[in-house]
Amino acid sequence: MRSLKKGEREMMELFWRENRPLSHGDLSELLKDTMSRNTVYLHLNNLLDKGFLQTGLSVRRGRTYGRTFTPTVSKTEYYARQVADAARDGDVLLEDVVSYFLGDEHITTATLDEIEKRIQEKRRKLES
Repeated sequence: MRSLKKGEREMMELFWRENRPLSHGDLSELLKDTMSRNTVYLHLNNLLDKGFLQTGLSVRRGRTYGRTFTPTVSKTEYYARQVADAARDGDVLLEDVVSYFLGDEHITTATLDEIEKRIQEKRRKLES
């Protein structure tokens, strides 16, 4: 999966946080302090071309109608794919990534139970 440039990532973070379809006008308003309307268009087109966004319904905004956009990838999926791609390219070992997360102080027994369950499911699939 392609990685996102800084402005594209900022826009995707907004989509993930808002969790609703957004129009160019919505985005321009929400990002007015950090990017111009033209930059919003540029990033929207790049995100559409890269497959991170899809067009949604048209909505009325003032006297005109405009398209809305929704993400095709969740935040979790994007960041997990970045790690998986780095591991596939040999830049990172998945064992080291898992070890790092297991060392985090916020890991709970419930999280460990869920991870163990998913590992067992994967092991069964690989063995069958």
